[in-house]
Amino acid sequence: MSDRVYNFSAGPSMLPLEVLQRAGAEITNYQGSGMSVMEMSHRSKVFLKIFEDTQARFRRLFQVPDNYKILFLQGGASGQFSMVPLNLIGRTGKADYAVTGNFSNIAYKEAQKYGQISLAASSADKNHTYIPTQDQLKLDPEASYFYYCANNTIYGTEWPYVPETNGVPIVCDM
Repeated sequence: MSDRVYNFSAGPSMLPLEVLQRAGAEITNYQGSGMSVMEMSHRSKVFLKIFEDTQARFRRLFQVPDNYKILFLQGGASGQFSMVPLNLIGRTGKADYAVTGNFSNIAYKEAQKYGQISLAASSADKNHTYIPTQDQLKLDPEASYFYYCANNTIYGTEWPYVPETNGVPIVCDM
């Protein structure tokens, strides 16, 4: 299809035509339910099946253990930057952040409104062109959590490892 546009942006990307055609066909009548998903009650059997199937697929695809919860939240990145400290900082009032790009910097600044936020590492000295090594992380064992953004699309960097925090919970913006 020569009229299809290739989109390599950091946000939404090109979808296979078959996916778009199926979504288009089901937009007014999802799997014979007589309703669009947008019209369904979030408590209906049809919607709950969609929700449960999505969680199961996500858990299987990303190998999420059963002792972890999967949350589907609205608000985008900006909302998440507030939700994380508001929900997790309570244990000690402290958190560690690695600032390795634009989004982690925004998250770091937002978190400072809610507690004692330490800069565990930063790559700002070289315009976020590298990821700090494990040895460069200054982690507080008393922190309620450690935050990092795994994929810095603006700067083209990605964490090649999951940081070891010695039991401090990790929040990873993926």
